[in-house]
Amino acid sequence: MVEAETFDNRPWEQLQSQLEDEGLHSEQLYRPSSMNEETYQGAINAVKKAYQLTDISFTPLCPIDYNTGTYQSDSTYTGMIYSSVKEIGTFVGSNVSFYTFMTAIHNPRSRVYTEKIDESPYNGSNCRAYYGTVCSSLVSYALGLIPILASYDFVASDEMEDVDFSDLDNLHIADVLWRSGHVALITNIIRDSKNRVVSLEISEAVYSGCRRNVVSRTSFLESHSRNFKRVLRYKHLDRNISYTPVPEFVPVFDESSVPFAYNDDICIDKGDQSCYFVGEDVTLNILSSGDFVEIYKDGVLYSVINVETDDIRLTDLDYGYYQARIIAGDWHSCFTSWIMIDSMIIPSSSDMKLYCKSENSIPTTIVLCDKSGGRSYPITEIICRRITDEEISNGFITIERNRLKSSRPYFTVSFSTEYGIISTTPMLWE
Repeated sequence: MVEAETFDNRPWEQLQSQLEDEGLHSEQLYRPSSMNEETYQGAINAVKKAYQLTDISFTPLCPIDYNTGTYQSDSTYTGMIYSSVKEIGTFVGSNVSFYTFMTAIHNPRSRVYTEKIDESPYNGSNCRAYYGTVCSSLVSYALGLIPILASYDFVASDEMEDVDFSDLDNLHIADVLWRSGHVALITNIIRDSKNRVVSLEISEAVYSGCRRNVVSRTSFLESHSRNFKRVLRYKHLDRNISYTPVPEFVPVFDESSVPFAYNDDICIDKGDQSCYFVGEDVTLNILSSGDFVEIYKDGVLYSVINVETDDIRLTDLDYGYYQARIIAGDWHSCFTSWIMIDSMIIPSSSDMKLYCKSENSIPTTIVLCDKSGGRSYPITEIICRRITDEEISNGFITIERNRLKSSRPYFTVSFSTEYGIISTTPMLWE
């Protein structure tokens, strides 16, 4: 029989043929009888999204520090960067698109190289790179969970149920492996003709980045079953309908790679198609020579700026969609684009309401936290949830007083746009 490890990263058609020759089958290829079509499709979407994070390759133009070392320039790496970005909410996949991340990687003066979120004025831990993910955000993104859960939330959430894994054959793809401080996702199971598990593929975010590894049945029973204390199953996999292919950066399953041409002339400092709050400065990184820069707001010419420096800082921009391009004689570059988000956020201690609205985005989540964005308390004891349609319509969120912890007197609000989700940095409840 072919060793389990040889199944990792096999081309789709080759894997299918090899399994059939060995009398094996993969849950990625054959739906288990215990799953209906909708649930199975949700599980497949979870696998695809996990693979986007484990399989994405990038080549830094400048060094990037991460938790166990440094990504060196001009070397290619596979797997999303591990970085706890909860203070700024720049989780790739859940909040920030792969397109924005990759265009930031391709811009040598972007924030992914210049912003050090493990230094003052930031307050987090396990954070290095401006963009990244952690174990719980990989699993949350894969399962389509909003807001992103912490590892301790998974065992507290009533949307999860325990799976008896004393019998290994009870497991399925998209099941969550849990131990204190860590979660991982089962992204493939190889079974024999008697439906017994031969091997499992586990996808997870660890300090060295996002990885997926195949372990044999024996190896899992001898070591992994001791490392992971519980197996959890998302009750609503049928709701995991959202999946956006990005084959220009990371084709998964049977997707075909698509060529992509980067804009080597101009890019904003967060990466193309980024979100900013009104009041934030936007820096245009000028990467090619030109005479001036044209800036458009909502499709109308807004400003013309002479090119005198490599970086142009824009301040006091009103809300709206913006584009900028370089002009040199009769030539012009492609556009770089961004959105300025208008937001009104007012906490009221007298009536325990958070007044919140936006003219050009949708309030999405509310989280009570500390200054670093951390919670320590699970979702059953503190607020970390979606903002309801009724709350959006009313313009305020009612806060349960007992959920506002004296040790966690801060909160963040996230807003959804077509370019992704932008989160406020922690704000003090007053």
